[in-house]
Amino acid sequence: MDFNIYNGLMMGVLLLVASAIVIPLFARHRKLAGGLNFVVCLVAGVIFTGVACQVLTGAAAPATFDLHLGGWAVPLMIDGVSAVFMALISLMAAVTAFYCVGYMEMDHYRHYSLRGFFFCYPVFVAGMIGIVTVDDLTTGFTIAWQMMTIASFFLIRFDHHDKVIVRSANKYLLLMELAWVAILAVGLMVPGCTWGSSLHQIAGQLGLVDPGLRTLLLALTLLGFGMKAGMFPLGQLWLPDAHSVAPSPISAMLSGVMIKTGIYGILRTLFWMTPDNMPTQELQHWGMVVALVGVVTLFIGTSQAVKQVDAKRLHAYSSIGQIGYIIMAIGCARYFLGPEVGLHALALLALFGALCHTLNHAVFKGLLFLCTGSVQYTTGTKDLDKLGGLFGLMPVTAVVAGIAAIAVSGVPAFSGFTSKWAIVGSALLSGKAVGIFVIFGIIALVTSAMTLATYVKFYGMTFTSVGVEWNEKNDIHEVSASMLAPKLLLAAVCLVQGLFPFLFVQLFGRVLATSESAMTRVLGTPEMLSSLAQSYAGVTFRLGDSPVAFSLPLVMIAMLVVALLFALWLRKAGGAEERTAPVWLCGYQTLNSANRYLSSHIFDAFKKFTKWTGGNVRGA
Repeated sequence: MDFNIYNGLMMGVLLLVASAIVIPLFARHRKLAGGLNFVVCLVAGVIFTGVACQVLTGAAAPATFDLHLGGWAVPLMIDGVSAVFMALISLMAAVTAFYCVGYMEMDHYRHYSLRGFFFCYPVFVAGMIGIVTVDDLTTGFTIAWQMMTIASFFLIRFDHHDKVIVRSANKYLLLMELAWVAILAVGLMVPGCTWGSSLHQIAGQLGLVDPGLRTLLLALTLLGFGMKAGMFPLGQLWLPDAHSVAPSPISAMLSGVMIKTGIYGILRTLFWMTPDNMPTQELQHWGMVVALVGVVTLFIGTSQAVKQVDAKRLHAYSSIGQIGYIIMAIGCARYFLGPEVGLHALALLALFGALCHTLNHAVFKGLLFLCTGSVQYTTGTKDLDKLGGLFGLMPVTAVVAGIAAIAVSGVPAFSGFTSKWAIVGSALLSGKAVGIFVIFGIIALVTSAMTLATYVKFYGMTFTSVGVEWNEKNDIHEVSASMLAPKLLLAAVCLVQGLFPFLFVQLFGRVLATSESAMTRVLGTPEMLSSLAQSYAGVTFRLGDSPVAFSLPLVMIAMLVVALLFALWLRKAGGAEERTAPVWLCGYQTLNSANRYLSSHIFDAFKKFTKWTGGNVRGA
């Protein structure tokens, strides 16, 4: 046991719990309390990130130890996978806490006390850290799950004067408690296991039980974690409502990191809870089922997102679709780890895509919710039919929202492209070996185009069209520096993720090297990692003594710059002249709100074609 890792983990959690008690005492001074909440989240985040770095760079991983609570011993484990999720939660918690300082000054929230908010926020963060570090499905899992769930419930219903918000929060709480019951039942139903049994013990016992009982137990676990992740059809029951009614920074936390705890649970279930003596064919069946659920989730969620006119509901449905990519990749990786050695490289690629998209989605979707929060803060609405023309009024928010929208759409040289291409490529390259996965890859590729359409609509109707000048107040302006800084930081991370993906290949290698499971023993070999680093993009360059691929984004940008310079030269050489003319208004003499194109009209034919997928709005 590494006491530095243990002490760091305990110090960070206790700091968050202590702040939940102390900071509400200062809630009357709203900005002071917000600043203190940010400082605590930042310090705790630095501690957790330090622990994560120590695990990822050290030789002692995975770090396992027990936390003694009275007569209970709670098993804890921090390996490479836990470390990445800890760092991700820490980043988003600190950034969002800083954003809250300004956002919670919004006129709509001024008549609410912030005591409950500043009590629940650090407890929420501590609960998520607990979920990714406990090593059981009973005692420690229950404590962490309830901290995360109950705190987030009160954060979602912060605007409790609205009955719709209260109903959405109540539904969220009910379904999350049902998910907890399903997972807890597994921990108690496994023969030979009881309160506090570790995942290693559970996996060992699952290898001894009847296949029918094992199928039931694994299904319950995936059901519970799938509910949290937003997997179809479970995500549609709560996610769009909860994410759209919560304060925008809380929506960023819910969509950015909380639903990723469900992804973490699915990873643990398929790669850590499956016993070593489990038949390969049975494992591949689970991989096929999970991949199928993933592809349905990504298609249905994205097609529902296209139909939305509420910006936050659009982001929420889009989150379901993006989670579908991750679930599909996890299922593909589980299937590819079968007896065919030739498919193991594709398992590595799919798993890299899943982890990379988890990180990417947390950043760009959190950024999109923060940008929408800024729009709502200054205009008072998130209805796309009432927005438009904000590029000139909120230029910084418009630019960072554009970066996030391009990233989520998977445009080359931005963060979403790398992870989506890894996921789609792993499915398409399976070829004749697993023909159904080729179909999955094609669906995922088409769905990426649907995501692009969704965010062309969101960005166009919010920033580049006209309309806000007729529908909302006239004193619209850019938000304060305290609300801009977090968005600029996340936008910078998006660019780094897109331009330098080889950094994440190296991180992925450390995750495999510091995680102990049958998966990592097969995929974490130097030969496998070398094949990923050298062959992924087809373009390599040398970083020190090692050849590294993933230079493709930089190569593409260089080609675009050359093409742009050539176009400018050609234009100048041809003597082209510019002239201005009034906009043609299709026969209307003046442009006003009565004759402009609305968000609810965009992609009308497509919305009618996909009416069967649900999520229909205003007759769509």
